[in-house]
Amino acid sequence: MKKFKGWFLLLPLLYGNCSGGGGAGELGLVVLCGILGFGLLVWTIEKKNGGGPRRTSAKMTNQRGVFLDKLLKQKKGLRLGFKQRRIISKNIGLYHWLPKELLNPWEERILAFLEQFPITHMKTKNATEEMRLLVAAEACLLIVRRPLSDYRHLQVVHLWKDEIVGSEDARGTATRHEVNLSWSYLKKTIRNARDGHNLTLHEFAHLIDFADDGVAQSIPVSAHSEDHKEWQTLVDQEHARLMQAYESGKNYSIRAYGGYESIKGDKPELFSCGTSAFFERGSRLKRECPKIYEALKKFYGVDPASWRKQKKA
Repeated sequence: MKKFKGWFLLLPLLYGNCSGGGGAGELGLVVLCGILGFGLLVWTIEKKNGGGPRRTSAKMTNQRGVFLDKLLKQKKGLRLGFKQRRIISKNIGLYHWLPKELLNPWEERILAFLEQFPITHMKTKNATEEMRLLVAAEACLLIVRRPLSDYRHLQVVHLWKDEIVGSEDARGTATRHEVNLSWSYLKKTIRNARDGHNLTLHEFAHLIDFADDGVAQSIPVSAHSEDHKEWQTLVDQEHARLMQAYESGKNYSIRAYGGYESIKGDKPELFSCGTSAFFERGSRLKRECPKIYEALKKFYGVDPASWRKQKKA
């Protein structure tokens, strides 16, 4: 009722008209009843709708996340086919480093991802089965120990033959709802499991960063999270260390692009570049940046520094 409190300032005036008798009093009473009736109607509608668009949007988002996590539970115990696994093993370098205990949860997530998220090629046609499978597999590496609801805002993944229309200088882009990837660059780099330049991991890390508040600032947790302050401090510290390393001519486990800073002062690339380094240069990242390694280990629930290359069937 706060929105209508100003209307009650009219009551003394209307009451005065009413008490004066005659037509003016009757008119004042009619106006008063009309105002109160309209106010009550609007208040009732707003209450029924849950307080306006913001609450409705939050509820829809939550429903989407709940649905995705329920779907993932339904995939428990399901596995990729032999042909699908063969495509992944031949193309994704990290497949041969992933511990065996992570293979089952990874495949369950891949199956759920393929079912729920559309992937196009050049925005005009469906991506091939191989394209869809490789994108899904890499995207699901990030959430192999996390819920599928991390991708609750994702609406579509667009693959481009080479250049991304509208972002010709970029090999990949991501917003809260959409990911764009250059297929030629993805295919060129996907087999290298140790260069820290994984395109798909990088862009889907952005998607996770966007998920909690719609802003990419390398803080992947909500402002209400107990870890938010820790992440805020960590980002500032590690960004300064990264800049110092490259300004002094040194190489670093997190590539230089992670030092990008927006006009507003946000540091949107540290989390995404750090994620690529975490999965592909785990041992080195742990040695050079132990704090950010531990934060990413806690967040993703995996320990890539301990992974060893192994033969898989």
